[in-house]
Amino acid sequence: MCGRFVITGDPFNLGFKDKFNITPSQEVPIKTLNCDGQLKNWAFSPSWKPEMNLINCRAETMDTKPSFKQAQRCIIPFSGWYEWQRQNTYKTPYFIYSEAKYFAGLYNENGCLIITTAADKSISHIHHRQPVMLTEWNLDKWFTGNKDLDSYMHKTASFYKVSTAVNNPNNDFAGLIEEVI
Repeated sequence: MCGRFVITGDPFNLGFKDKFNITPSQEVPIKTLNCDGQLKNWAFSPSWKPEMNLINCRAETMDTKPSFKQAQRCIIPFSGWYEWQRQNTYKTPYFIYSEAKYFAGLYNENGCLIITTAADKSISHIHHRQPVMLTEWNLDKWFTGNKDLDSYMHKTASFYKVSTAVNNPNNDFAGLIEEVI
């Protein structure tokens, strides 16, 4: 699952400022097949249930769940994301990053969400799910409806521990992605 992520830079020239702790319901830049960039609320709801506020969708069910039948595909830029590894009652935050630049996503008039898949074995000890990551070379496949979402990028994810300061959704500063030992 992806519940927090980072975007640095202004990927689609929308005036977006660096965000180091993006939380659900915040606006994020997306790119669609027909639009070079727009801001969308990161909380997807089907038109028939506007209070649903989904942030992730399993790749395995995106084509079968009624909530996503009318959704369109999009990409969401990222610089990395956070996952928490559970150890008994304690959760350790990790920053995970890759050479990939985009998450696969879905959107509608209400917002957007991130598509997830089973985590690669290199990071599955942290969390069992991860975002579907895309690069420039497979964007056209994503936008044209290709269902093969297995990307070599999933195997290139790297990670390290970060401060528990990321646990507070009000914190948003560059130091959140610094490694702690």
